[in-house]
Amino acid sequence: MTRLQRAAVLAFCLHLLAGFSMAVVLRRGLETNSDLQDRLAFLVNYRPSWMFAWLTWTAAAIAILYFYVVFADVHRTSSNLAILLTVAGLGPDLAAQAIEIGVLPGLASHALSTNAAPELFLTLHRVAVMLSGYLGNGLYSVTAMLLAWSARYAYPAWVSSMGIAVGVFGIALSVAALLDSAAGMFWTNVFLVPSILIWLGGVAICSGGL
Repeated sequence: MTRLQRAAVLAFCLHLLAGFSMAVVLRRGLETNSDLQDRLAFLVNYRPSWMFAWLTWTAAAIAILYFYVVFADVHRTSSNLAILLTVAGLGPDLAAQAIEIGVLPGLASHALSTNAAPELFLTLHRVAVMLSGYLGNGLYSVTAMLLAWSARYAYPAWVSSMGIAVGVFGIALSVAALLDSAAGMFWTNVFLVPSILIWLGGVAICSGGL
C-alpha cells in the first residue's frame, strides 16, 4: 500500500467505527434523545461506553488530520492554508470531546442524585457542540472542499464529488449546530458520515500509483 492508501484506509476504519459509535451509543446521550432524564441516566449508567464512543471520534479527528497532510503532500497542492485550518479545528474539537468525556457524566450524576436542575449540564453540552460541531467541524469541512477541489483531476469525478460533498454536508452540520437544531444535526450527519467513508474509500482505491 502507498502512504496515501494507508492514510485513507486508517481514516476510513476509524470513521466507520466512530459513525457506528454515534449511531449505537452517543445518540442516546445527545439531543437526539428528547427525554432529558433518560439522557442523564444513560451517561451515568453507561459511562464507559459513552467515553469509549467519544474516544473513537478523537481518534477519527487525528486520523483525518493525518490523511489531509498526506493527501496535500502527495498531490503537491498549495493547500498549506487548508492544513492549517484543520490544525486550528483540532484544538476546539478535542476540547469539546474532553468536556463530553470528563465533565458531563459527573454533572449528569449530580443532577440525578440531587434532583437538581440540569442547566449546567445543558450549558456545557451546548459549549461542546459549538466547539466541535460548529467550529471544529466547520474548519475540517472547508479543508475537505479545498483538498478535493485542488486534486479533482487526479481522481474519477465520483471521488472528487464525494470530497466536495463532505465539505457541503459538513458546513450544513455547522449551520445546524449554530442554530441548535437537533433534527438538522441528525440529518446532516446521516449524509456526512457516508460521504466521508465513500471519499476515503475512493481515494484508497484510486491512489495505488501515487
